[in-house]
Amino acid sequence: MKMKLPLNIDKSQLIDALRLALQSSVSALITFTVMSSYNIPEIFLGLLSAVLIVEPSIGNTFNQAKGRILATLVGSAIGFLCVSVSPWGFATAISIFIVMFIMNGISSYRPDWRYGVVAALAIALGSENDALSTSLDRVIAILIGVVIGIVVSLIVWPDRASNRSRRYLNKALLAASDRFDKAVINTRQTENEGSESIELNYHKNIDAAERSAEAIRFGDKEKIQKEINITKKLYNSIIIIHRVAVHSDSHVSDGEAGIENDSENAKNLACKITKAFANNTEVKTSEIEELSDMVDNIKSNIQSSDDDKRINTLRYAFIFGLYEIKDSLKALYDAEQNKDN
Repeated sequence: MKMKLPLNIDKSQLIDALRLALQSSVSALITFTVMSSYNIPEIFLGLLSAVLIVEPSIGNTFNQAKGRILATLVGSAIGFLCVSVSPWGFATAISIFIVMFIMNGISSYRPDWRYGVVAALAIALGSENDALSTSLDRVIAILIGVVIGIVVSLIVWPDRASNRSRRYLNKALLAASDRFDKAVINTRQTENEGSESIELNYHKNIDAAERSAEAIRFGDKEKIQKEINITKKLYNSIIIIHRVAVHSDSHVSDGEAGIENDSENAKNLACKITKAFANNTEVKTSEIEELSDMVDNIKSNIQSSDDDKRINTLRYAFIFGLYEIKDSLKALYDAEQNKDN
């Protein structure tokens, strides 16, 4: 049974929060110690950079670092130029306006550059009489914080983006299995059971899996993205079964259709296989073949209704959905086999 914590925070969310808190704290502590020990000025900016650079995974941290370092250099250059050329003793006010205008305009196209606002503001608020020295001190402080934050994310309780993506993907698979179970049951009931919470759970996790996969730098991004795409196809196939249930008054896969037991067995086996993928346990070739045979038998044994063409359409849509689910699980199985080889 899934461990639940107060305030609807599950175990993985708590672990992520603790990891981020620990890495940020260690980054700040090391940055403060290094900068104070060597009398490096602008400690506040160094601390800010060290904390803000830390992301949930190593890949995310590297992605953020690349954009933030570039944004820092650009923002610093803009801030320095503004301070240097602004006239009449109003350099600070004019610099702030110009810097905010340029950097926020850029960040509307490159959101990862928004971090450069910190550096640009820091330089723009510098001394008009010694802009170069102030700019260099603040850029150095920011870069020190960034470097320390990256190193800490690699050493202190590291979490790879590929591992995070697979964890979220496994949760999405479990949600898909639950949705399929309900969808098949609903094709036999007059009153369909709701599955909104399962749907939200699936979309939350598959979206998180995709975001984590985008940050992968030290793993096989292509294979994980392929498994995510297959899982999305699997879920969309389950939605076909769900829509059949919504548009029917039951009787799609009940005894009248002649496939009640067969469809129940196919559902149970498909859910078993899906959960095995989610729990990283072995799926046997015989199970995939057995599911394929079950779906073929359902198609052969389904009975048409002489009086209701609509129910016939829904029954064959149900069969189509089962075939799509079977094909998706076979694709997941093939992907797993290739990953092991």
